[in-house]
Amino acid sequence: MTSRLDRLLLLLDTGSSTSVRNTAAKQLAQLAVKSVTSHVAIIEEDAKANRQQETLRDRASWAELMSVVARIIPYLHSKSFDSRTAASVALSQIFSLSPLWQPITGEYLKSPPSIASDAPPDYPKFSLRELLTQGKLLLASSGKEFIKPAGILSSAAEVKKARKEAMTRLGLEFLDDVADDMDLDKELAEDMVIDEDASPLDSGDVVNNLSEMDIRTPDELTAKDSSVPTRDLSPAAPSPTSSSAATPAPELDLSGLSARERNRLKRKRKPGNSAFVSAPPPQSVGAKYATAATTVPNKARLIAADEKANSQSRINSPVPIDTSKPLERVVIDPTKGGAVSPKAAKQSKALEVEDGCWIWDGVVKVLEVDLLSAAWEVRHGAALALRELLKAQGRYGGMKDSISYQDNELAHERWCNDLSAKFLCVFVLDRFGDFVSDQVVAPVRETVSQTLASLLIHMPRRSMLHVHSILLQMIRQDSVLTLQNGQSPDPEHSHVWEVRHAGLLGIKYEVAVRSDLFEWAPKGEGTTESPDVLKDVVEAAILGLGDRDDDVRSVAASCLLPVANHLVEQVPEMLEQVLIVLWHCLSDMKDDLSSSVGAVMDLLGTLVTYDKVIDILANDVALPLSTLATTLFPFFRHTISNVRLAVIKTLDSFMTVPSLPREWISTPFFCLLFQNLICEERLDIRETSMASWERALSILSADAGKLEATIDQALILDWYAIVMTPIGLPIDTSKFYHPSMAVENAKAPERHNVDKNMLAQDLSLVSVETIFRARVTAASALAELLLCWKLEAIVDVFRPIIVHYMDSTSMVQKFLAGVIAEEWAHRYSLKNPSQPLLLDRLELAKELSDKSLSWLQGKPPPGYHELTPSLVRIHGEITAVLQQFSTLCKLPSSSIPNLGSDVDVSGTNPGSFTIESAQKVLATHYVRLRDSLGRTKKKELAIIAERREKIDVSIKRYLEMKAQSDNRVSASFAGAFVAFQSVPDKVSPVVKGIMNGIKNEENIDLQTRSAVAVARFIRFCSKNNITQPPDKIVKNLCTFLCQDSEQTPMFSFTKKRLDGILSFTGGLASASKDSSPAVQDPIKVEELRKARLSRRGAQLAFKEFSNMFGSKLFDVLPNIWPCTVGGLLSAFQSESPEKSDQLIEKQYGQDVIDSLSVLEAVVPTFHPDLHAKLTHIFPMLQVAMRSQFAIIRQCCCVCFATICDVMPDEALRYTVEHILPLVSDPMSLSNRQGAIELIYQVVQRLDIKVLPYVIFLVVPILGRMSDVNDEIRATATNTFASLVKMVPLEAGLPDPPGFSEDLLKRRAEERQFLSQLLDGSKVEQYEIPVKINAELRKYQQDGVNWLAFLAKYQLHGILCDDMGLGKTLQSICILAGKHHERSGRRKLAPSPDNVHLPSLIVCPPTLTGHWFYEIQKYAGNLRPVMYTGNSRERTRLVSKLHNYDVVITSYEVVRNDITSLEAFKWLYCVLDEGHVIKNAKTKLTKAVKQLQAQHRVILSGTPIQNNVLELWSLFDFLMPGFLGTEASFNERFGKPILSNRDGKAKTGEAAALALEALHKQVLPFLLRRLKEDVLHDLPPKIIQDYYCELSDLQKQLYDNFAKSKVASAAEETFQAGTVEKAGPQNQHVFQSLQYLRKLCNHPALVLKDEESTSNALAAANLPSNSLKDIQNAPKLLALRQLLLDCGIGSPPGFADSQKSELIDTPSDSSGAFSQHRVLIFCQMKQMLDIIETDLFKAHMPSVTYMRLDGSTDSNKRHAIVQTFNADPSIDCLLLTTHVGGLGLTLTGADTVIFVEHDWNPQKDLQAMDRAHRIGQKKVVNVYRLVTKGTLEEKIMGLQRFKLNIAASVVTQQNAGLSSMETDQVLDLFRRTTEEEDAAAAAKKAKAASKPVTQKSLLAALDDLPEDEYEGLDLSSFMTSLGGP
Repeated sequence: MTSRLDRLLLLLDTGSSTSVRNTAAKQLAQLAVKSVTSHVAIIEEDAKANRQQETLRDRASWAELMSVVARIIPYLHSKSFDSRTAASVALSQIFSLSPLWQPITGEYLKSPPSIASDAPPDYPKFSLRELLTQGKLLLASSGKEFIKPAGILSSAAEVKKARKEAMTRLGLEFLDDVADDMDLDKELAEDMVIDEDASPLDSGDVVNNLSEMDIRTPDELTAKDSSVPTRDLSPAAPSPTSSSAATPAPELDLSGLSARERNRLKRKRKPGNSAFVSAPPPQSVGAKYATAATTVPNKARLIAADEKANSQSRINSPVPIDTSKPLERVVIDPTKGGAVSPKAAKQSKALEVEDGCWIWDGVVKVLEVDLLSAAWEVRHGAALALRELLKAQGRYGGMKDSISYQDNELAHERWCNDLSAKFLCVFVLDRFGDFVSDQVVAPVRETVSQTLASLLIHMPRRSMLHVHSILLQMIRQDSVLTLQNGQSPDPEHSHVWEVRHAGLLGIKYEVAVRSDLFEWAPKGEGTTESPDVLKDVVEAAILGLGDRDDDVRSVAASCLLPVANHLVEQVPEMLEQVLIVLWHCLSDMKDDLSSSVGAVMDLLGTLVTYDKVIDILANDVALPLSTLATTLFPFFRHTISNVRLAVIKTLDSFMTVPSLPREWISTPFFCLLFQNLICEERLDIRETSMASWERALSILSADAGKLEATIDQALILDWYAIVMTPIGLPIDTSKFYHPSMAVENAKAPERHNVDKNMLAQDLSLVSVETIFRARVTAASALAELLLCWKLEAIVDVFRPIIVHYMDSTSMVQKFLAGVIAEEWAHRYSLKNPSQPLLLDRLELAKELSDKSLSWLQGKPPPGYHELTPSLVRIHGEITAVLQQFSTLCKLPSSSIPNLGSDVDVSGTNPGSFTIESAQKVLATHYVRLRDSLGRTKKKELAIIAERREKIDVSIKRYLEMKAQSDNRVSASFAGAFVAFQSVPDKVSPVVKGIMNGIKNEENIDLQTRSAVAVARFIRFCSKNNITQPPDKIVKNLCTFLCQDSEQTPMFSFTKKRLDGILSFTGGLASASKDSSPAVQDPIKVEELRKARLSRRGAQLAFKEFSNMFGSKLFDVLPNIWPCTVGGLLSAFQSESPEKSDQLIEKQYGQDVIDSLSVLEAVVPTFHPDLHAKLTHIFPMLQVAMRSQFAIIRQCCCVCFATICDVMPDEALRYTVEHILPLVSDPMSLSNRQGAIELIYQVVQRLDIKVLPYVIFLVVPILGRMSDVNDEIRATATNTFASLVKMVPLEAGLPDPPGFSEDLLKRRAEERQFLSQLLDGSKVEQYEIPVKINAELRKYQQDGVNWLAFLAKYQLHGILCDDMGLGKTLQSICILAGKHHERSGRRKLAPSPDNVHLPSLIVCPPTLTGHWFYEIQKYAGNLRPVMYTGNSRERTRLVSKLHNYDVVITSYEVVRNDITSLEAFKWLYCVLDEGHVIKNAKTKLTKAVKQLQAQHRVILSGTPIQNNVLELWSLFDFLMPGFLGTEASFNERFGKPILSNRDGKAKTGEAAALALEALHKQVLPFLLRRLKEDVLHDLPPKIIQDYYCELSDLQKQLYDNFAKSKVASAAEETFQAGTVEKAGPQNQHVFQSLQYLRKLCNHPALVLKDEESTSNALAAANLPSNSLKDIQNAPKLLALRQLLLDCGIGSPPGFADSQKSELIDTPSDSSGAFSQHRVLIFCQMKQMLDIIETDLFKAHMPSVTYMRLDGSTDSNKRHAIVQTFNADPSIDCLLLTTHVGGLGLTLTGADTVIFVEHDWNPQKDLQAMDRAHRIGQKKVVNVYRLVTKGTLEEKIMGLQRFKLNIAASVVTQQNAGLSSMETDQVLDLFRRTTEEEDAAAAAKKAKAASKPVTQKSLLAALDDLPEDEYEGLDLSSFMTSLGGP
């Protein structure tokens, strides 16, 4: 993983979803425009207004931006549509966020004028004929994908040449004479020169054509025939193969460049960078080690893990000619990952422009070349990018600073002309079409037409008309293709349809964006052509509509849509012609897949709204509407649903105009509408059809006798027969009306039957719900027909039909007859409210009402016709079981009863088989036969018993279906009875019928009908003063609401749980689980399902009550209020939660839960006028929220959140004023839990509605994120994550109504806090109130400000400044300040919140003295004490600790004395080198996390050392729960990041996303500054690897080990990457690795006994006493050489002479001592011993040194450090990395040598920065001794991966709050719980395991990528422009 730019590019290309790619695109843009605008964070809409000119002339800033653009452009060539689109989105964002370049002089209008000129710019010569005959066509591709690609265009001259070649290739030379007169080769050769003395580079194989660079010497350039690497324009999909190459780029070996060249490349890569790296000290050419790197501050990168080994790179790099030159060093910066080659230097050259020119000119030129590419993807990508560029920045294209306003406008016109000509060429030559769904899309032509439209916006009128005329030529194609012999061609083949299509596309967008072409203007301005332009457009469209090609017709119709108004107003004489062509188009459709039908319909529908068109249709003989309307009939059941909708809408619009003829409203029209109602699955089409049906009936019924003449009884019978077809049986289509398409001289076209599934009633493909919806709508249509029929004729025509179906044995027929009766009665009462009831006017109505009532009062029938198949099956099964007694058990046939063959569902035929006889047989005969066998035949009886169980199941299912059918019929009949408004003798049968429909109906549409019927019944009762039933109904509905135990838990099961926040930890669900342990029990599952149905039905009923009675609900149903809040009124009369809890526990617990559940369900249905009544219960809810019972709190919070959703202003104001203060109540846990649970529920439920109140909620929630209670912490963290995303949206909203001044003032204060949290530049300066004996640098003061800010708002953080930046001093400052403030407050007014609390500093034992000394030195007001020493000393001290201000102790002491230390309340707990607690499982970490402190701060230069899981442990100390549980964190971040350690592209996206998300989530709580960025006076640090070869003895020992079994196990483990997972199974591995590490250092470390020593020496042919010889340990030889190079330990004579010379040189500050001083780090103490004895004492006795390791007394360590820093005569300090690598300041040394290396790279970094820190005046050289070809090289490789991860999470974006971009910080705060993760996984597994059914297969077809080209339509393009 390299830089953030690379990560974003990787996501742009490989993101798994559009939103991921678009987010990456946005962030790329923000990254790119940073250099040219200070307004990155502003909302995009404001960007346009805020663009500024000051940076526009700064080339360096623009060069940075262009380098990002150059990285994005290659993705426009991708084969992947998503990658191209994402790249265009990124570029679009860049263009719109960048400031608008405009010439310095002159005031320019928004739209360009046509400048009067003697010689206006000519339009380029454009010969359509020449292009069509000679131009080379642009198809999908040219087959060049398989040719090895050349390099990228690396300069402007190359771009010109490539453009010229492309133009020549396509035969477009006539357009381009620009390049003819220039010597391109010469210019290119000049452009390509790097340096006079540049060495040729071996840049390796070309990776691909995306960012390849061609760098050659002038000799090479002239030697080659083609001096220009012309880019092959066929696309290569830029999908990086590894994360280290997120943008495909080859790595450049810099070793062949001189220092000057390399520096030049660096400067080019980072223009304006002032940091300059001094060269390392010169080394002799013969030095044994390969130099590695100078560190360029924050610019260089680690060499990628997959690069060649160092030795190889040395072999391949060219040998410098001048041997006196030092070997050059490659730059390594250990804080960044991945190799970066100097690609920007060359890439951006092609995009550069001359000073003072339009800044985007280079980009346009490169994209122009791509626009003419042979590959369609490249053309498409270029068009996308140009479209976005022209939209945002096109107004000033072609202009310059240096010329006048007039000349600039003419130059702009010329530029527009040239560019538009290129677009027109693509129009003419492009032939690529792509298939999507039912139509062909031409993506290139469509996109280029949008690009042309974007250009047309900025074109002067004069140029526009040129383009207009060429587009017309393309449409007309007059005499373009005459035959060779001069004969006129066949008119059918006289034109190229693609060219005509493109021309019409151009016209379509032209008329949309430049409607000014058609506006009338005063004469004399050359604008008299307006009507002519419009006429041209209309004629072109007419020509297109007459074309044979469907796509051409479709575009032609859409051309006229934007100008329909102009067409009607300005050229009405052409209307008739347009209409005739449209009708001709429709009547000539050859098949169902004609995509133009929709467009033609839309145009027709638009035109019909104009009066002039209506006049033509009403009066024109040539266009009689009766024939025109019938032309549309064949499209009623068209395959494309939008066409079906357009047909009905068009015909409906004809009906709305009274003046139009209406003869066409006839029998066929009604048949088609009725068929729509029966067959249509789409709701909108069905509803539109119903509206048309009603309108048509009302029109016909207005004319006496017309309706009866049109619709006869036979037709009505047919319609009823169709509607009443039993569900599941195919519908008889022989009665359907099938309009035929009139096609001349041809057979009828083949049509696809879109209604096949609906007509077949195939329940596996169409749901029963859909069929019921269609049937009910059709039944309503028949009821409307009844309503429009003459009353006196109704009985004769309709009575036999309706009565027949009402008496039918079929459930569906009975049900639908009831629906027809109900709808008829209801519609009649709506239409005639004042007239007598239908019941009184018509005998049929009375008869139907009586039939309904008698059915309801009687006993339901034994069965229904639909149940016959089930009963036949049961009959067969029982017969078979009885027969088995004969066949298996050998009973005589005479003993087995005969069931007969007649099966009768209705039970009317005596002797037939019914369900009762089935039950009787099983109950009697079966038992008799079984018992007759006694104890014999057990095996056979078991088989029979199993079959009998299956029959029981079948009978049970039969009875369920029967009950459902009874339900449906009774609900339907009860609804009908209520609608007729008859008064029954007893209401209970009617009420029972409706209530059963509400309680048990699964189909939500039918359940809603029952709810409506209940509401009507209650209205009827209230009219007639019948009071009892409504009260009973309300009670029953409330009972229904409380039956679902998930929504209404049982108090008795849950009252034991007091502590906890059930909402957050899955309370309701878990409560129901407690109440039903066997939730998987089928009986329980069924009960739960029924309870949910009842609750849903009751909610629907209350909704209908509110719809019907509105604000009078409580007057009509006074019982609702006591039923709803009764439980609350009983339990919460007192304000004391304790008293209420007593009442709840004794008596009212379940009542309270029931009331809250009912309230939650019914409050959303209430009319707004009733909301005021709810405010009376707010105090009761507040008491409930403070209850000790967790379940009461939860139910109350869910209910109150619902009320907040319904009436946010009143409820949220009450929350802020009365409930929010409870959030921080320290005395009561239940108060805190209740309040935080409410806020959690409110935020979950209201989401964006909570915006005006966000500011009030955020700060209290923030304080709870460090609460002592786990559940409060977790809930607060989750809620904060949701709230903080909304903060940026809150600004600028009006104040919520009814807020007091105090509240508004409080909000202002809290808003100020948030602005500081999200923008560090607003953090207040913290004035330290006491004197600090040090002058703070600016960045240190910023750090103190940050720590003070955290303290103010109870937040905690990690100060992870680079090592050596003064973290200790910053911490001391905040401690001094806060202790002083606290004691000041205590003196003024002592109170519990300012009692004296000591602070605790925990650090490694080496640093305790350092801290003590530093506090005494810098802060005089603090009294520190060191809590160290042995246990007796500590015990004596512990009782006095509270008298001190600061207690300093070590981690080991905390681990041992945690029982004493956890009893203290600390003000601050500071963990120095806090990464010590990175492992959450150690005793030490667990002990540290038990410390209780108000403020927690971690100091660590390296918060992530090995993997990201360590960060979790640190945050678990700071803010437990903030990053979720350890398991969920590992799942979300750890695994994806670790999985990409090998850089596989497959896991790259997940890793990049996880890193990005984690980085954003921890961003506000980490502060990191790097030395390079803040210490400009700190000299550089140069890291070099010094390679050693193994000695003979080491080689022999190494080989022996390599052959052993242990070695192979170690190697396998290492490769598997499990080295860090320490465990017993890996123990042998660790021992093996340790052995090899020791061997690399010195053989003596592994040869312990004499025998093995002598054997080894003998095997290597060495003397037996030579083990200590330093020749056997090359690292000691290397160390000696390095020390000698540093002037340490030289031979006496040489040293003396050197010293005497130095003594004589007073200017040398180092006096008489060595020029360099060295820190020597080892891992092991034994190695220090060997260096001390075998090297220093034996060979370098003059070296002065000190030693610091684990054996040094910790009290003396600080003294050693001070002595070394103060005494320059000490040459070396020997240290172990473990002891000396942390926290010490050793700036006396300027050279660091690592004899050994740690697995953990951060430890080595920490160690080397002991010297490289504040106070260091010299360049620090770091030498790492590495033994070649051994384990050590592998250790270095592992270090690189770990550094990459650390650098990605804790980056420079943590350099201060000011660098956070709010939208980025906030968008990924939400954490997922483990439950959610598990649920998602379960869902995925379930989906995967499902069998593939026909239905699921069809459902999957919906996911086909039909939306690829969804942006290619006029409306979305115009939206993107913000209007024309």
